[in-house]
Amino acid sequence: MKLRLLLSLFIILLCLGTATTAFAHVSNAGLSTLYVKGNTIDYELFIDEGELVKHFDSTGDNQLENGELDSQKDSIVSYLQKGLRIDVDSKPLKMELLSMKVEKKSIRGVVFQLTFTGDEEIERFNLHYNLMFDVASDHTNVLLIHSGKNLQNDIIDSTKQDMLINLPQPKTMAVLWDYFKLGIKHILTGYDHLLFLLSLVLIASRLKEALKIVTAFTIAHSITLFLVASGRIHVIPSWVEALIALTICYVAVENMFVQKAKWRWILTALFGLIHGMGFAGALAETGLPKRNLIGSLLTFNLGVETGQIMVLCLVLPLLIWLRKFPWYRKMMISTSCLIFVLAFYWLIQRLQ
Repeated sequence: MKLRLLLSLFIILLCLGTATTAFAHVSNAGLSTLYVKGNTIDYELFIDEGELVKHFDSTGDNQLENGELDSQKDSIVSYLQKGLRIDVDSKPLKMELLSMKVEKKSIRGVVFQLTFTGDEEIERFNLHYNLMFDVASDHTNVLLIHSGKNLQNDIIDSTKQDMLINLPQPKTMAVLWDYFKLGIKHILTGYDHLLFLLSLVLIASRLKEALKIVTAFTIAHSITLFLVASGRIHVIPSWVEALIALTICYVAVENMFVQKAKWRWILTALFGLIHGMGFAGALAETGLPKRNLIGSLLTFNLGVETGQIMVLCLVLPLLIWLRKFPWYRKMMISTSCLIFVLAFYWLIQRLQ
C-alpha cells in the first residue's frame, strides 16, 4: 500500500508539480480523483485552462473566469456528458455537475465536481474518457481511484481512453459488519420510526404486550424489506414516506381513545409492512452488494432490530413504571397529541 501511495504521489508531482517546466512537454495535463462509495462515485476533475479556453473562452481574452463558466453551464455539461461516461454492467451511471471553479494549482485550470450514481453498489466499472483530445492529442490525465482504504492509479492519454476498473472487494465479514452498523444507525436516526415505536408501546401495560407488538412489527417490516430491497416488488419512495407519517398519525389518535393494547399487534403488523418499505429505501440510497446480498439484508435487518431493542430497553421500563401514577393516562394523551401534530406536519411536507 505504501509503495502504491508513493507511486501515486510521484505521478501527481510529475504532472501537477510546482515546477512550471513540468508542462514544457505536456500541453495539457489534468487530474481525475474518484471516490467510490456504495452506488456513488464522486469525481473531481481538474483540466488545464490552456486547453479549456479553446472550447469555452467566450470573451476572447484567452483565459477563463468563474462567471464566464457559469454563463455557459449548459454547454459545459453537454460537453462533459459526451466526453466522460462511467458504465456499470454496460449501463451508464447518471452524471450530475455539482460545481465548477477556476483554481490555481501549479497551473491555472478548472476543477469540476461531478457525481455519478447507479442503482446498486459499484464493484467494477468502465471509465470512458474522451475530453480535450480534439484540441490536444497529447492530453494526459492522472487517474486516482479511492475505494475505502484502497487506492488505485493509472494515466489516461489518447491511447488509453477506455478502462475497466475492478475495485478490491472487502472481506465478507467486513461487509456484513458494515450493514449491521448501517441498520443500527438507520433506526437510531430514523426519527419517524422511533416515534412510531413510542406511539405503539404507550398503551402497553405489561412487558408481554409490548413484546408482542414489537415482534409483530419486526416480522412485518422484515417481509417487505426483503421483497423491496431484492427487487421483487417496486414502490414509490415518496408515497411510502408519506404513508409512514400517516401510520404515526393513526396510532397517535388511537392512543387517545383506546386504553388496552390487546389487539394492537394486528394493526402493528399491517403498518410494519409499510415501514419495511421505508427501511428498503434507506438501503437503496446506499446500494446493496451483488455478492452477499442475502447476508447483507439479514445483517441490516439485525442491526435495525438491535437498535429497536436498545431504544425499548430504555423506554419500556420507564413507561411501565410511570403507569403506576394516576396521571399517566393524561400524560399519554398529551404525548400522543404532540406526536400527532409532528407526524401530520411530516405528512403534509412529504405529500408536497
